[in-house]
Amino acid sequence: MRSRSSSIFLLFLFLSVPAQGMREPKTGIEVGNLAPSFELRNLNGEKIALTDYRGKIVLLNFWSTLCVPCTAEMPSLNKLHLTLVDKGFQVLAVSIDTSEKPVKMFVEEKKIVFPVIMDNDKAVFFDDFAGPSLPASYLIDRNGIIIETFSGPRVWDSPDMRSRISKLLDKR
Repeated sequence: MRSRSSSIFLLFLFLSVPAQGMREPKTGIEVGNLAPSFELRNLNGEKIALTDYRGKIVLLNFWSTLCVPCTAEMPSLNKLHLTLVDKGFQVLAVSIDTSEKPVKMFVEEKKIVFPVIMDNDKAVFFDDFAGPSLPASYLIDRNGIIIETFSGPRVWDSPDMRSRISKLLDKR
C-alpha cells in the first residue's frame, strides 16, 4: 500500500507533465515545427502577420527582385495561387529587397495577385528563417506547422505540385 505522500507526489508528477498530444510544438524552420511568427508590412503599408493565415495552407516564399531564379518562378507561383486560393490555399511572398520600388514594379508588371510583404532589413529572413539560399519556400499547414521546405526555384503550378497541395487542402 502506498503512503499518502507518495500518492500526492505521483499525482503532482502526473499533473506537471503535459499530455503528449497537448504539447506546444517547438518553433523553428525544420519540418514538424511551428513556423516562426512575424509581422511585416505589405506594399500598401498594411501590417500582415503569418498568423493571419492560420486555417489555410500557406506557401511562404522568400525572394528578391535581384534573384533571377526567384523572379523566374513567380509566374508559376501566381498560377498556383489563382488555381487553389478558393480552396483555402495562400501564397505569401516575403521580399528581402531594401527598396519597395522595384518590388512594386515587378508585382505590377507580372500581375502578381498574392500578398507581397517587405523584409527590408532582412531580419525575418536571416534571424527567424536562418537565411537559406534564395528562393526559399516553406509549406505550412492550417495550424502553422511547417510540413515541407524548398530551397531553390520550382515550377509551382506543375501537376505534381498542384496534386500535393490539393491533397493537403482535402484534409480537414
